[in-house]
Amino acid sequence: MSNQSSIEVTSHVARDFLQNAAYFSTMPKVVWEYVVNSLDAAKDGIPAAIAVEITSHEIRISDNSRGMSRNELNGFFQMHGENIHRKQGKKVRGRFGTGKCAAFGLANYLRIDTTQDGSRNVVELSREDIERAQDGEPFSVRDIEMDEPTDEEDGTIVVVRELNVSRPNVDKVISYVERHLSRFRTRAHVTVNGHACKFQEPPFVTHFERVPPVEIANHLGDILLSVKVSPAPLDDDARGIDILSHGIWHETTLAGIDRKECANQLFGQIDVPILEDGEWPIPAFDNTRNNTLNRQNPVVVVLLGWISQELEGIRSDLVRQARERRQSEMETKLAKEAERISEILNQDFAEQEMELELAQSVSKRRSGRSVKEILDDKGELFPGDGDEETPWKQSGTTDKTGKQAAPKKIPGSGQTTPRKNATGARKRSTEGRERFRKAVFSIEFERFTADQNRSRYDGNTKTIFINLDHPQISSAFEAGGNSTDSRQFREVCYEVAAVEYAIALPHEKLERDEMYHAEDALFDVRDTIDRVTKHFMQSLIT
Repeated sequence: MSNQSSIEVTSHVARDFLQNAAYFSTMPKVVWEYVVNSLDAAKDGIPAAIAVEITSHEIRISDNSRGMSRNELNGFFQMHGENIHRKQGKKVRGRFGTGKCAAFGLANYLRIDTTQDGSRNVVELSREDIERAQDGEPFSVRDIEMDEPTDEEDGTIVVVRELNVSRPNVDKVISYVERHLSRFRTRAHVTVNGHACKFQEPPFVTHFERVPPVEIANHLGDILLSVKVSPAPLDDDARGIDILSHGIWHETTLAGIDRKECANQLFGQIDVPILEDGEWPIPAFDNTRNNTLNRQNPVVVVLLGWISQELEGIRSDLVRQARERRQSEMETKLAKEAERISEILNQDFAEQEMELELAQSVSKRRSGRSVKEILDDKGELFPGDGDEETPWKQSGTTDKTGKQAAPKKIPGSGQTTPRKNATGARKRSTEGRERFRKAVFSIEFERFTADQNRSRYDGNTKTIFINLDHPQISSAFEAGGNSTDSRQFREVCYEVAAVEYAIALPHEKLERDEMYHAEDALFDVRDTIDRVTKHFMQSLIT
């Protein structure tokens, strides 16, 4: 019989700790991890109060939770240990026992100061402590205070120091916390650097509620899908269905219809308790903090398939209704007005492009000649210096040295006349002009509720959206007898388009000319508004 010891499964604790820390790769994720720990530890019947303070050197999260005893603090630092509150039967988000690693996703130091029932414990852990454990054995957390008697209220303070980021983006943290708070169904007051985090639900015009048929309910239980329709496309963070289980958020999804027309107007939620309560060989969740359900789990497959079917039905109706609206008389008139505005903007944009190209061409020519000597009255370069085709040929008398005199465009002997294949013009001058005259900017009218901005710009499609529900625009519409042809309505829409275009134009210039200076943008905005509004007024008169 062999005397060899049996093979055991082991883990290198330090590497395991730091590997799990890598899941918390951004400051919003780190902050939210400790905020949600505080939410999980909130006292029954008392709203959670959490204060987050962020500087260039540290992150501090303070709460009024139940705090941790010495024994609970020891359990907190157990890798993959069972969540304290979950063990007590409370429905909380913590599941895999890896959250204590979060600080080391972007920092080198963690301090926890916690008080429970008049007893205070303070511990510290640094990256050096972790990396020093090269043998893979458990490593100790340094004790600062051990069961020290105190009059302080229950609660916990988490301090993350020695940040490995140059400039903390507080705005992103606030946005992330606010969005996740909307999915955390509990009463809480969270502040980030004094800002009270409150999530404002997007406006919606229609609300649907769906229950699964019997064959689906047999797998998912008695659940209710709530779907709301926004009047305008939503940002990535706002669109989709929040999938919860006992109020705990696990994923937001459009269930495979993301890229279809009108899908980006859908949002809502569904609570599926069986995701937390059920037990399967393949779990419904994983521990990678990617906020997605496990597509290999059979219940998750059924759930997502049903959600996709319901969303597709709602989306198809939206597409049909949108097409019907576009065929109405008012929509037709608005479309024509949008074309008129777009034509003026694109003409202006083409001129700006040509001026930019011309300036670049002139800067490359020989010095010592004025622009008037280089250009004809239509803005074309005279022949003689370039090597590209020009609509003019050189003619006329020669001077004493035998060189041909400068071309003249006057009747009679020696005038400069058009001729194909003459050389000397800037590169592809004619082709370039036609290319720049192609439509670039477009205008669309939308109804996005009175609370939203009067206009917005989509840089990807170069589309300016004008919000017909904005008080200024709707008032002008009413003052003009509810007619899209009224001068009052058109003037307001033209002015809105001019301002949005003027703001967008510097970004377009910067993409085309790396020498464009950002400080020139304000002057360009002023000049563009003045220039374009004059064109608009001419259009209104004619």
